[in-house]
Amino acid sequence: MAGERVQKSPNKIFVGVRFGVIPSEDLDEEFTLKIIKSLQDNGAEYVPLNKHGRLDEVNLYTHIIATTSDFPDYDNAADSLIPVITPTWIEHSLQKQKRSNTRGFTPDPRLFFSDVVLHCMDIPEGDKDAIIGGVLAMGGTYSSNLSGIVTHIVALTEDDSRCEKAKTKNPQCKVVLPHWFDDCLKLGKKIDERPYTFPDPEILNSEFSGPVLKHRENQDAFVPSRKTDSEGLPEDVFPASSPSPSRRALDIFSGQNVKLSQDLDIGLRLRGTLEGLIRSAGGYVTENISSADTYVCQYRDGSDYIHASHAGKSVGSLLWLYHMLKKNTWTNPMRRLLHYPIPRNGMDCFKDCRISISNYTGDARTYLQDLVAASGARFTGNLSQNNTHLITAHTLSDKCDAAREWNVNVVNHLWVEESYAKCEVQTLSNPRYTHFPKRTNLGEVVGKTGIDREVLRQWHREQGLGKTPTKAKAKSNMQLQEPSPQKQGQSTEQEQKSFGSSLAELTNDGSEHSTPLTSKAHRARNMTLPTRTPAANKTAAGKENETPPTTGKRGAKERAVNKMHDLAPDIALYEKEMKRKGGVIHGRRRVNEVDDAKKGKEVNAGRKRSHVESEEDDEDDEGEEVPTKFKEKGKAKRAKHPLPPIDHRMLLTGAIEYVADDKKEANLKAQLRNMGILLTGNPAEATILCAPKVMRTRKFVAALAAGPLVVHTSFLDYCIKHDSPPPTASHALGNDRDTKERFGFHISKVIGRARMNQRRLLRGWTIFCTEAVNGGFDTYKEIVSLNGGQCFLWKGRESVNVTKRKPLPDAGDESQNQGGEEEEDVLYLISGTGKNETVLWGKFRALAEKHDMRPRIVKPDWLLSCAMAQQVEWNEEYELEG
Repeated sequence: MAGERVQKSPNKIFVGVRFGVIPSEDLDEEFTLKIIKSLQDNGAEYVPLNKHGRLDEVNLYTHIIATTSDFPDYDNAADSLIPVITPTWIEHSLQKQKRSNTRGFTPDPRLFFSDVVLHCMDIPEGDKDAIIGGVLAMGGTYSSNLSGIVTHIVALTEDDSRCEKAKTKNPQCKVVLPHWFDDCLKLGKKIDERPYTFPDPEILNSEFSGPVLKHRENQDAFVPSRKTDSEGLPEDVFPASSPSPSRRALDIFSGQNVKLSQDLDIGLRLRGTLEGLIRSAGGYVTENISSADTYVCQYRDGSDYIHASHAGKSVGSLLWLYHMLKKNTWTNPMRRLLHYPIPRNGMDCFKDCRISISNYTGDARTYLQDLVAASGARFTGNLSQNNTHLITAHTLSDKCDAAREWNVNVVNHLWVEESYAKCEVQTLSNPRYTHFPKRTNLGEVVGKTGIDREVLRQWHREQGLGKTPTKAKAKSNMQLQEPSPQKQGQSTEQEQKSFGSSLAELTNDGSEHSTPLTSKAHRARNMTLPTRTPAANKTAAGKENETPPTTGKRGAKERAVNKMHDLAPDIALYEKEMKRKGGVIHGRRRVNEVDDAKKGKEVNAGRKRSHVESEEDDEDDEGEEVPTKFKEKGKAKRAKHPLPPIDHRMLLTGAIEYVADDKKEANLKAQLRNMGILLTGNPAEATILCAPKVMRTRKFVAALAAGPLVVHTSFLDYCIKHDSPPPTASHALGNDRDTKERFGFHISKVIGRARMNQRRLLRGWTIFCTEAVNGGFDTYKEIVSLNGGQCFLWKGRESVNVTKRKPLPDAGDESQNQGGEEEEDVLYLISGTGKNETVLWGKFRALAEKHDMRPRIVKPDWLLSCAMAQQVEWNEEYELEG
């Protein structure tokens, strides 16, 4: 919404809208008054917040206007499916003279394209569909007309006169390359569009080859200064103009009870200062966790933490408290990783990680250092061969070059953030963790990952924190207690609301990579889930409102009754199945048949939903047109048949005719998937290797390490024609005389050795490779890695540590294919004969001699032959002299 004018519609398009406005830095008092007047003049009803700035009852509202999702009642609004929308929604609706769909105007940071209105201009149809689909999925909108509300035009050139016309009418409109959307979707974050913007996109300029500077400061990576003033508070909590707490008009804790945990490990003076700030901000300090609304602690353990988490209270760290005091704005502690309490002693999955950081500066670097420490990994300022990971904002630095030489994993900050959020080290095969867009400094998007609530709930279970505290805390117990058998299905509205909010607090997925719209529906369903009476004997001590457990026969009887309660749903289901003709195993109905009564209920439910849904949800007009293929169909869809389980994963190489275009490849994938075969591009997971002949392509050589079934492309022809896979033996590849003459082996024998080796042909081997070698370093690194070895980039650094190979105590049958004792003291360098490579040979020989090993500089053919034969054999024709 522009804010300078108030539009009035003769149609009063907002009749029936009951709205509230959440104040924030972007919504000052004057702007808020204009929003209220604009809506009221067009038929809406304003429902003010209470005296504490909170929503009394979220169900009183139909719409909530906010520029951020960081306010205390956001989760309750999402649970109740009340749309939270930005003021732009009002402007768009008034321009069209009807309500816009609220989906494209959410302030939820997970929908990072929510402020994007897209128009595509003269780009290939396939790319256009992919971009539109990605933008719509991430909260954006698409306009087929070049109207004044378009924010981004996607084009390959700026030659079209319409681009200049659009920018003249709307100076804020940007003309960007399609690469920007591709990089944003790969990272799952909205990065700066300036390097992709016409008239001079930096990513197309080959002259830019130096380090990438940040285009903008990142406020999400806020970390208070570690220097403290005389009272023990970080200096930057207070602005210079307000050096003392008494001069600040804080109101973030208005009417709230706050408890400061003992595990914060702060002195009495600092605690007193914090308590004074909380009181000056309108709050009250309490020592009783049952009466507290907010709990500030350092670690994710202790009875108070468990109670506060299960009761749906705000639980945050001291850093979160500092952040709110500085901004004087309430924020969700789960929005930033370090604003939520950390695991005591870190996470077990990070114990073996040694992490260094490069190209992140200022607060972003400090934040990442603290995150590494909180995870339980070891942070090192200097990079060495002992490091396991290097986190970098871009790859243009000496540290990144050294990491590649030493085979240290080079990742962006998303890897450590999402590993911490999910309490599990994420696989590096996910390309989002190794993607570094050109001319972009990823320090701009640090700190935008939040706590994953579903994972947090699972982590609570694994740590034994899944129950409420067992001391006398009746309030918490009542909030979590499920209805008893005789009252099941008759709980009061207040009980359901309390149970739903508590469940949502621990189950909602707060990560940015879950689909937010799905999460909302999931949260709504959670509020009405049927429940069972919990077993009383699962708590360590009796609750205040329960009879203490007894001993002897009576205690045994109670335990048996409780166990029966747990088994009741399973027993009921079994009895229901037994009533069917044929019993449980051979019942009349199958799983894929729909019960008539159930079908009728679904039809009625669908009618109710369609009647209740607002007309705005179905509108797609010229301002927000959605292509037909992306619209939701009004007609009921037929139930899809479940796909068969995946029996094989097929890797296709050298057969371009089968994947000549996207449509042909998509049809092939779908047809194979219906046969239980998944078409993949990853050699590491292939169980079927399909090619027109035995080849020395990267995919073919790498895939042989797993011992897959190797078939001719005639296998595919049979699948396409008969819609079912043939016997693989009739389509085997590579056992002919021609293959024997060209490569010196039969594929059947190679596969036998590969299965004997079990990906361990090169286990214990350290092989070096030059950067300019034909085929590229990454090709040979993949082949060596899939065969169990390590491949390092060689740039002449003699500080590398290598050791002679020795027979391993757990060596298996693969040892007979590893070349024997004569290979144990040989150090290999794979190289070409270019000038930039030959100058490195002398240093390599010096490195080998330093470690009492024999240097052997070889052509790439040596490795390819070993990998294709699944056997290490030396031939002098592979050696390079010089």
